[in-house]
Amino acid sequence: MSLVDALADTSETLERALVAAMDDGGLPVPIRTIVDPAATPAAWLPWLAAHESVNLWFGDWSEARKRLVVTNAPLDAHYIGTRAGSIRYLAYVDGTLVDAVAYPTRFVLGRAVIGRTPINHPPFLARYLVKVETSTPPRALVLSRGVLGRARLKTPSREPFDRCLAAIRVAKAPETEVRVDFGVYRRLRLSDAPCLDAGYRLDSFIARSKL
Repeated sequence: MSLVDALADTSETLERALVAAMDDGGLPVPIRTIVDPAATPAAWLPWLAAHESVNLWFGDWSEARKRLVVTNAPLDAHYIGTRAGSIRYLAYVDGTLVDAVAYPTRFVLGRAVIGRTPINHPPFLARYLVKVETSTPPRALVLSRGVLGRARLKTPSREPFDRCLAAIRVAKAPETEVRVDFGVYRRLRLSDAPCLDAGYRLDSFIARSKL
């Protein structure tokens, strides 16, 4: 049964014409398929992302990730402004939230670092420790292995960092300031009580789990 058939017998001609125009039963365009993130053609995904108000989008994402982002858009919007929202959006750019501190918070002796831990911190401020994989460009100069004149000095691409920052900007509340630290490794200290027999040296690096 079409929408026109569902109208009351007292419906006016104009009403029937409007309903018939909005009924996609006879249209050659499969509206229900196009608005379904799992079934829409790949070429329609950017359009559907705009329709669902997706604010984080990169054209070189895989088709599967694009469909996932569009599918999750309504739920992701619900978490904007929360730590869970940052975790969700960072996952789209292969980032991991290792630790987070939201201010105001107490100054804790033993964890605070003079010169790095703010005391008179402003409200609506958060600090994130984020881990993301980076890659070194091909033919980069490696110390003790490079040959002058044949190798060029290159630095790892900042693209993973920039994408993580973009994800956090989308996930945070407008009034919140987020400061991001990507230094997920630090030098080993004597206070870590390392087991030197396990191959650790004092100049070794270990993973950070706290800011």
